[in-house]
Amino acid sequence: MEKIKSLAQQHSNKLFYILLSGGIIAAINTLCRADYNFIIYLYMIYVWQFMENARESQAQEKISSFYILCYSLLIDFIWCFYWGSKWGSLEKDSESGIHTLVLILSWIGIVVKIVVIIMIGVIEWESIRRAMPKSLQQKLNKEYLPYEDEPGD
Repeated sequence: MEKIKSLAQQHSNKLFYILLSGGIIAAINTLCRADYNFIIYLYMIYVWQFMENARESQAQEKISSFYILCYSLLIDFIWCFYWGSKWGSLEKDSESGIHTLVLILSWIGIVVKIVVIIMIGVIEWESIRRAMPKSLQQKLNKEYLPYEDEPGD
C-alpha cells in the first residue's frame, strides 16, 4: 500500500492531464451519447487547479467529486453493457462506425476514470475516511486480534 501511495503522490502533478484527457474523451463521446462525464471532468479540473484559495471547501469538494466519480463509474458500466449489446445487433450502416468509436472511447474513459478514482482515493484517503459516518470509521479503525486456540489443547 505504501508503494501505491508513494507512486500516486509522485504523479499527483499529472492528475490535471489525466482529468483533461478524460474530459476530451467525454467531449468526443457526445457524438452519440448524452455524456455527463464532460461536466464532471471540467468541475474536477476547477476543483484541483483553481480552488486553492479556499482550502476547507476545496477538501470537501474533492471528497464529493470522489463519490460522484464512483457513482458515475457504475453508470458508465451499465451504459457500455446496455448500448454495446444494442449497437452490436444493429445493421452495419454509416452510423455504426461512430457507434463503435464512442463505445471504444467509453471503455477507455472507464479506464481513465478508474485511474483517477485510485489516485484521488490514495492521495485524499485521510480526508475521505474522516468524512465517512462514525460507525464506518470505527470499523475501519478497529484492529482485529488474531484468533488463538484455547490453551491446553
